[in-house]
Amino acid sequence: MSINIFYLFFGIFIFYYIGFKMTKQSFLPKEYFEADTLKLAKDLIGKIFIKNESNGQTLSGIIVETEAYIPDGDLANHAHRGKTKRNAPMFEAGGIIYVYQIYGIHHCINIVSGSSGEGSAVLLRGIEPISGIETMKERRKTKIISQLCNGPGKIAQAFSINKQDNYKQLGNSEFLITDGIDIRDNDIVTTTRIGINLSKELPLRFYLKGNSSVSRL
Repeated sequence: MSINIFYLFFGIFIFYYIGFKMTKQSFLPKEYFEADTLKLAKDLIGKIFIKNESNGQTLSGIIVETEAYIPDGDLANHAHRGKTKRNAPMFEAGGIIYVYQIYGIHHCINIVSGSSGEGSAVLLRGIEPISGIETMKERRKTKIISQLCNGPGKIAQAFSINKQDNYKQLGNSEFLITDGIDIRDNDIVTTTRIGINLSKELPLRFYLKGNSSVSRL
């Protein structure tokens, strides 16, 4: 076996080994998502969101922007008036996906947080693509990487997520969130949320400073 072939197989081994470590061993456990919503929204910055599709393809990206929707004093929270058919996933224990549709067109992906009955979640607003980028380009009909997932509706389109994904558990074979890049506190910007009219003064939006996949700097 030539040295070039050796390095080829060695590279393939490393690629699959790292992929196995990421998807099977280092995903964040359910208990991680049962934390305080505000703390979770900030801590998710830098984590890796992964979707393993049925055709064997993996889509992934670094979470670079989130918004918290808290159970107390937040009139923009879908759950603030109580449990309904639409917002029922928010009242489950943290660690599942809550998907809703806006304007009858765009889907938004949320990570349910806190304890059962709390009614809280973290909206994913921006993701920096890592893998599956060509598929994301096809779905988003753009070749500009920074435009693939810089907004909640764009994330859903790029990852092909809709209301059929409601209630799905993070950590199963399809959806995972893993540890990602190290982020310092001063790299995270805290500001008010976007596109809401109620409780818009609350500083519940977090994003990675200077990242091009953030929906609005």
